Amino acid sequence: MDDYGWLSLLPPLIAIVLAILTRRVVLSLGLAILAGAMLLSAGAPGGWSLAGTLDSAWNDHLFPALRDESHLQVLYFSLLLGGMVGVLAASGGMEALVRSLSRRASHRRGGQGLVGALGLVIFFDDYANTLLLGTTMQSTADRLRFSRAKLAYLVDSTAAPVAGLALVSTWVATEISLIGEGLVAAGVAADVTPFGVFVSSVAYRFYAILALVLVALVAWSGRDFGPMWRAEQDAWTAAEAVPGGAADGSSDKSADRSAEVVRPADRWLWLAAVLPVVACVVTVGVVLVQTGSPHAAADRFGVLRYWGEVIGSADSYAALVWGGGVGLGVALLSGVVARRASLAELLGGAARGAAHLLPAMWILWLAWSLSSMTEGVTIEDGKVVAGPFLDTGGFLAEVLRSSGMPGWMLPTAIFVTAGFVALSTGTSWGTMAILTPLSVQLAVAAGGAVVGEAEVLSDGGPWLIAVVGAVLAGSIFGDHCSPISDTTVLSSRASGCDHILHVRTQLPYALLAAGVAILCGTLPSGLGAPVWACLLAGAAMLVAAMRWFGNPVEG
Repeated sequence: MDDYGWLSLLPPLIAIVLAILTRRVVLSLGLAILAGAMLLSAGAPGGWSLAGTLDSAWNDHLFPALRDESHLQVLYFSLLLGGMVGVLAASGGMEALVRSLSRRASHRRGGQGLVGALGLVIFFDDYANTLLLGTTMQSTADRLRFSRAKLAYLVDSTAAPVAGLALVSTWVATEISLIGEGLVAAGVAADVTPFGVFVSSVAYRFYAILALVLVALVAWSGRDFGPMWRAEQDAWTAAEAVPGGAADGSSDKSADRSAEVVRPADRWLWLAAVLPVVACVVTVGVVLVQTGSPHAAADRFGVLRYWGEVIGSADSYAALVWGGGVGLGVALLSGVVARRASLAELLGGAARGAAHLLPAMWILWLAWSLSSMTEGVTIEDGKVVAGPFLDTGGFLAEVLRSSGMPGWMLPTAIFVTAGFVALSTGTSWGTMAILTPLSVQLAVAAGGAVVGEAEVLSDGGPWLIAVVGAVLAGSIFGDHCSPISDTTVLSSRASGCDHILHVRTQLPYALLAAGVAILCGTLPSGLGAPVWACLLAGAAMLVAAMRWFGNPVEG
């Protein structure tokens, strides 16, 4: 296998730089793949040729990435869950649930807390969270006199963080798959399961967790700071709530979408939303146990370790596909029984929901292909295959060893890098797709050889888990700060808030959560501090920051 050295970094660097400059992730990934194929063609017998470049790109990377069984399962699950979300929207069940709960809020703090809580309930998709909560809670915000800017912040800050952390969402299969690509490229896929790394990394996603903690503190403390405090003051001191959000500069074109009168036939419509989600989650859990329990030894480990073995060795992709299929079926059945939409309308909703995820599927396919180019070896049918690959991870390992960069700095460096790329590109998905496989390789290189999953998931090898958490959380942080992010735009539009006002009022809160995530999370966890201690310290620092910087709005 040829030693490409610094040239092995060229394809991922092209993807990152072009994504920042053009803000077109699909184009950037495609050109990066062509650049990698050119390098591989030049290193092949006979030298570079156009035909060799195209042949390498398609036959060695693009086509194999598309026919891989686990990759296909990721696509199946994503489309099935997207279809389920579309059916829930078409049936009106989720909207009925939100409307029913919104009428129970009787004061300003309770209303904000309700928006945050509903953001946790709608955990399966960030777009569904944003659009549904933003549109249905506008009248509640006006009635309880908190600003549309606050509503947009609450909606935006519970969308991607919740979907990214949830074990069943439109994000999970993609995240697991990208982690798996990095493990294969690092040469440890046979020893470590992507799902095990994914589950273990949830606690290390400090920004996502602390952003949710900050939402709760802002909602229940009645305190705000910066531009948000001024927007809240305008809404609170107004003689009455301003329809359409005019008090904070929002558009008054959106009508009140929260009807207060509920027809008797609709009183149980919320079940059409709850039952499919419950069925999906239960199915995933059952299949995980069925496929994982034969590989766990109950007589050797304690209860927690036993269930960790069950989940870690389970067929997570099959579980997600089964869960998505059952969830979609129950959603269709519930929608038909509720009689709020015909079967044709429900199927149309499923098609729209699935189509909504197609752009992300393009990104994912190209990310798989680019990741395969950076491998040193790969595994096919249980056998190690040595080429044609650039071995980016192997080169980075040598660079790290010779640079003297301490491994404990890696989670923080990855978090900041991911945040910058997501801020510049406006996409958390694109950032994760580009950086996750490469970050996994860096973490394995920094941590040395990996013997088995027990070593990786223990205190003896914390950097892999911390780095995975950092890249996924950093992608969400940059997305929250970016004015060109799709979820940022959707949050402001759905909430009836001026877009620039939403960016200005949310930015200080995102920066606060990110700063605390670094000081109390990525830095100490890289040094080996227990993750629970990092989270407690981060939450305590947020409480202190809100007491110090925040000012009461009411009164």
